[in-house]
Parts: sequence; structure tokens; C-alpha cells
Amino acid sequence: MNYKKILLEKLLDKYERSKSLYEETNRRTILKMKNVKEYNIENYETKKFFHDSIYELKRDGIIDYSWEPYEKRKYTKRNMA
Repeated sequence: MNYKKILLEKLLDKYERSKSLYEETNRRTILKMKNVKEYNIENYETKKFFHDSIYELKRDGIIDYSWEPYEKRKYTKRNMA
């Protein structure tokens, strides 16, 4: 499954439904993972693939994100291999 594509499509859909598309604003487009049906918090592997995809999109400069304090995850060279 292409998690990057899912994330980018969800973000784009949310942006296109917002006022930011028609008006100049400083508001961010925020995607809550609980609203992404493919994100299965109970399945560790799926959750890890989503988190890795988010990290890679940020690394490539496509998106930016911040985790809620209780959701922070440290990325190291070891778990990115």
C-alpha cells in the first residue's frame, strides 16, 4: 500500500475543502490520523509504515508536521533502515 499517496491525497482533499484555497490565510491544513481509515493504530506494522512515510515526506520537504506530546516517536538511523 502506498502510504505517502494516501497521506498526500487526504491532505489535498482537506485543503481543497478549506477556505485557504480561495482566500489568503496563515492557517495550516491539519490532518488528524484518527480521520484516516487506513491508519490502524492497533496494527504496529501499519502504524510504523505510516509514521515512516510521514517522516520521509517531511525529509523531502513536501510536508511539515508536529506530534502531540504523547505521540512523539524518535527516528534514528537504526529504525529508518
